[in-house]
Amino acid sequence: MRQKTVQSICGQAFILFGIVVLGVSVYKFISAFWLDVSPWPELQLVAAGLILVLSGRVFRNSGFLTSLLSEISPQARARRSFLVLALAFLIMGCVVLLKLSVQDVDRYKRLLGEGGILEYLQALILFMSTWVSWLISKDLWKRLGMRYHGVAYGVIAFGMLSVGLEVTACGQILSGWETPETIALLNAQHQPTLHNLELFQNYLDLNLFLVSAVLLVLVLWRPSARWVRTTILNGERIPNSAFFIPRYFWPLFFFAALLSYFVATESGTELVINIDQEWAEFLLYLAAALNLLRTYILLGNAQPHQVH
Repeated sequence: MRQKTVQSICGQAFILFGIVVLGVSVYKFISAFWLDVSPWPELQLVAAGLILVLSGRVFRNSGFLTSLLSEISPQARARRSFLVLALAFLIMGCVVLLKLSVQDVDRYKRLLGEGGILEYLQALILFMSTWVSWLISKDLWKRLGMRYHGVAYGVIAFGMLSVGLEVTACGQILSGWETPETIALLNAQHQPTLHNLELFQNYLDLNLFLVSAVLLVLVLWRPSARWVRTTILNGERIPNSAFFIPRYFWPLFFFAALLSYFVATESGTELVINIDQEWAEFLLYLAAALNLLRTYILLGNAQPHQVH
């Protein structure tokens, strides 16, 4: 049952990444005493690691999620639509609560910035998406014989991996290795990343808003593509909608576009500041991950073409 495989992948990813976060945070906590700095901020990452591990166990063993992922009916679609809407509002509620509970702007930036909790979650989602994209690519290429589709998802897997490495600065936020001086001089944050090069740095916020807005429009008003509605393999129909983001994902893109708009235009700075672009990126990565999981589950119903 493919939905159980998906649950196992996601649950195990959360558990393993939570263990990594725990290990890194404990190491930093102990190192802080030797560096003569305050170790207590590292306890926030300890809490994040524990939450990830517990969430992974719940996700892996939840019968409700198994039912939600496996059922194909209008009622199940309605439940999934409600779940995505509730998830979007839950995330925005976390944004508001975090802002209210952390009055210090500098501390708020540390929580969301380099090496913060949100960046670890982004990395988790991106690396998990890389693995699921690769599974889809293998499924399409080897089992279903859809070579072009398989190559496309292989490219997506490579793209997700590249973005994940950008988010973690090629592992620098975990290990703390030093950036070579020649690279650091060209980078706004002195990291081995492309998106922080001076050539791109001034356009990041605007580009994030444009990408979020375009995706929102495409999700809400994409054509039905009636002329290529299904692909038939051995009598089993694969709807083309399996490869596209469903319309009920719109809340994730809407809030991503809303946050990135305020950041890009520098309006409403008493409510939204530059670092809040991390929330917008998180929403986009989450939408991509959920859609890839959905595609992988739907492809499980298709049977390979039999050659006689």
